[in-house]
Amino acid sequence: MQARQTPTYEANIPERLDGDGPMAAELASAYFGDPLPWQPHLLDAMLARDGRDKYLLRSIGISIPRQNGKSWDVRARCFHGALNGEKILYTCQHGDTSDQMFQELSRPFEDEDEPELNDLLLAVRKTNGQQAIKLKNGGLIRFTTRTDSLARGKTYDVLIYDEAQELTDKQQAASLPAISAGSKHNPQTIYLGTPPAPDNVGTVFRDLHEDVHNGRSEMGWIEWGATEIGDVHDESRWFEYNPSLGTILDIEAVRGESEQMQPDVFARERLGWWSPIGGADSYALSSAKWKACEVAGPMQGGKLAFGVKFSPDGSRVAVSWAKAERGAGSYVELYDLMGAEGGTVGISDMLLRNREEIACVCIDGKSGADALKQRLLDGRMPKSAIVMGSTAIVQAAATMLADEVNARTTSHIESPALDDSATKSIKRDVGRDGWGFGDGPDSSSAPIESASLALWAARTTKRDPRRKQEASF
Repeated sequence: MQARQTPTYEANIPERLDGDGPMAAELASAYFGDPLPWQPHLLDAMLARDGRDKYLLRSIGISIPRQNGKSWDVRARCFHGALNGEKILYTCQHGDTSDQMFQELSRPFEDEDEPELNDLLLAVRKTNGQQAIKLKNGGLIRFTTRTDSLARGKTYDVLIYDEAQELTDKQQAASLPAISAGSKHNPQTIYLGTPPAPDNVGTVFRDLHEDVHNGRSEMGWIEWGATEIGDVHDESRWFEYNPSLGTILDIEAVRGESEQMQPDVFARERLGWWSPIGGADSYALSSAKWKACEVAGPMQGGKLAFGVKFSPDGSRVAVSWAKAERGAGSYVELYDLMGAEGGTVGISDMLLRNREEIACVCIDGKSGADALKQRLLDGRMPKSAIVMGSTAIVQAAATMLADEVNARTTSHIESPALDDSATKSIKRDVGRDGWGFGDGPDSSSAPIESASLALWAARTTKRDPRRKQEASF
């Protein structure tokens, strides 16, 4: 079986690509090995020229499953550009990726058996974080990992975002203007990556992908990728979406991946599948926006409220608390996530211990909720301080939390259980036209649901008990 050598999807890539691609491929072959049949097409697209002898594609995105060999095209593009006097900024997310690219590209210039290249070399800077190859013709390749202040005050002609699935808005904003005033007045931006995982903070690559696929962008796009998870054990699909399978990519290794990975993970990592971000299966909150709301410590002041969410089968219960100030910000935090086999004694005792400070407790769930309410009433928690969840409340709470996360008017501390729930929960239909948080493929929505209930309670309750001391929970 032969691997597919042509992309499964292209956008804004003309059939005819005239430029320096063939020359760059021949040059790279001499120093980095012969390309696989599919690789020169990427180089042709990167180096295609228009009628003014400028780059035809000022920006281009390439999405391809891991370990297929896109690095050959990166090396070839950098090599050709530097030899033609371009200043290139190569960026990635991880230091080992940058180090490897630097070593492979500096090697031929430092090789004294390559006198033409060696004579052209001005300097090689090997300090970590400042690695660079400088040529006497003005050509430059700088290698760096990304930061929020990357490339400020510097000027380049070409900007390469490798591992683009992890590129954040701040990193892009700090680096993209660096090519706006290049001396050649022929800028180009290249994004190379794989479909982002749910825990990827960066959203730039996903947004570009969606804009291209929805016809909202004219940037060039080349992709090998499945449109659904499908049968992950169907080996013919492996060859469809991995152009280097059977050559540099070992089929036995892929078989091992298919046996050990969850289907959605295998589809994303090996079949180039982009998980949906719209409809019933979309993630409820943006990972990047949730991360942007993280603070070092809890909010001071404001009404204190709790949210309690029992899982549908009653086996688990999540408890969160929130604070909110009228006309100001809010704060949410997971108090505990526990098994509910032991009943509601521990939860009720904690809430009753702090009843003088708590404005409201919102409880949701078919199993355990009524028992907890009764224990609170028996312990003299004011009836007006207890609200039982309903379809309308669940809808309102989810929407309120999502709106505050998007607007960055709420905050939270780092909390693995809550962070995982917030960034991996999906939208589920609630009522006729509303939504609530639902369990993701490998996460529970209970923690983020409890946080949304707590926030809703803090924002909407009319009770405002005076606090004479800090809560002891």
